[in-house]
Amino acid sequence: MLSNKFGGAAIAAVALCTTAVNAFWRLECPGSIGLARIDPLMDYDGLSDHVHTLKGGSAFSATSKADELLKSKCTSCGVKQDKSAYWAPPLYFVGDDGTTTVVPEKPPFKAYYELNTGMTSDGKKQTIQAFPNGFQMIAGTNTRRNTTLSGSDPSDFAGPFTGESNDEREQRAIGFNCMNYGHNGAPAKNEPTLYRHSMPEKSWIDSNCPDGVRLELQFPSCWNGEMDGGEKHKSHVAYPNWINGGDCPAGFDTRLPSLMFETIVATDQFVGKSGKYVLGNGDPTGYGYHGDFISAWDEGVLDRAVSECTDMSGEMKACGVFEFTEDSASCTLETMPDELKDENTEGPMPNLPGGCEIQSGPEQAKKGKGGSGSSSGGNKAAGSSKDNKAKDHTPPANKDTSSPPVVDAPVARLAESKPEAKHEAKLEAKPEAKAESKAEGGVFAETKEETPAAPIFDEAGNIIRTETYTDGQVVHKNKVVVKEVTVTVGAKAKRTPEAKAEHAKRHGHRHHHMQHGVGGRRMR
Repeated sequence: MLSNKFGGAAIAAVALCTTAVNAFWRLECPGSIGLARIDPLMDYDGLSDHVHTLKGGSAFSATSKADELLKSKCTSCGVKQDKSAYWAPPLYFVGDDGTTTVVPEKPPFKAYYELNTGMTSDGKKQTIQAFPNGFQMIAGTNTRRNTTLSGSDPSDFAGPFTGESNDEREQRAIGFNCMNYGHNGAPAKNEPTLYRHSMPEKSWIDSNCPDGVRLELQFPSCWNGEMDGGEKHKSHVAYPNWINGGDCPAGFDTRLPSLMFETIVATDQFVGKSGKYVLGNGDPTGYGYHGDFISAWDEGVLDRAVSECTDMSGEMKACGVFEFTEDSASCTLETMPDELKDENTEGPMPNLPGGCEIQSGPEQAKKGKGGSGSSSGGNKAAGSSKDNKAKDHTPPANKDTSSPPVVDAPVARLAESKPEAKHEAKLEAKPEAKAESKAEGGVFAETKEETPAAPIFDEAGNIIRTETYTDGQVVHKNKVVVKEVTVTVGAKAKRTPEAKAEHAKRHGHRHHHMQHGVGGRRMR
């Protein structure tokens, strides 16, 4: 089990290996279309038992499908041709007296489209296929309140996770990372992506995260060709062995963009206030963080973007395929269900919206009653006007059989426009695989809650274990192999030019990637 403890008194880098990176873009969403108990995947045509922050197309509803989303009058995200839906629970502050208030976001919310490739289970190099319209999936598990992972949290080890089940990899695909841009002459301290997998105690956040907390959620990118994945909307996708990149397990040989949500929340507004942080689904541990996605792009746009948008900066405006919005910050939900029109979702209020119960675990949380309608995940993928079909795939093996990461593949370059791919996929959901990790059924192993210690940084404000540098259009990432040594550290630290630059750019986090996910985590 993970203990919230940073092991080792001091660490030193003793060896480095360098890898190239693939292209990506950050879809920035400066606004939200709503904060409401709506979830068309898990609570189709009804009310959810907990609140979600809603991003994307304004036609989003409890019965959303791609065809409906494509008719949206606006989107809260920055690309006009994208009417997809992105949603996840917000963070709330619950005071000692029970008074509950939403923790504001620091916009923009970002949906990363990472073009990380790898190898199929039979050793063939993969190419990226765009999400077909109507494709939908969920990352994370709403009812999770503990972990089955071993080791410390945060951990120095960043992969590959070859011997782990998909459920274990899913637990590594969430992050609660401390934001500290450097203040009063102190250096900035940046944590790498998906560094810690549980919510730190509020007292620790108050002391170490003066600029808020970054919530991160990585979606699976290995696909079996189905448009949906059963009642949990998961069985059609799997994580590669580096979580955000690497090789795919058997039965999931089609490679999709690696989608990741990033939300920075203003916990700095609650410093010194007595209470705790709780996700909108009643989770104070962070283990139950989750998010949902329905793909709805204008015809052919995402296909072209996957092929042509290979700029290494990650800036969405560097992609000539996209048209950009001017009113995304003011875009709102077109229709709010009557039952939710007067519901207070921001606070202050005496409890979480909908009366959602706070459940700390370690046993799995029980799903509450959200209202009328189907609450068993009844929305089967549909909405694409095409009657598409795809071949069947072998169910995934319980253990990963993928090959080791490939580190010498060329970096993607700007390419000529390719013919639009015709996505063929079944609209019927395949039954869920019977094999499940112990994390999804029943009781978890108990974990002793400990306050996480602050990570160790060098004088430039970066974690010692990770280094990056740029050579032309290629961003290289150094994976550091570490050994424990005895180090004497002086009490004073000068603020370096690098730290000043980091302080100045603040939210301009550059997303340093690695080819096939090799090199572990990214620094921003």
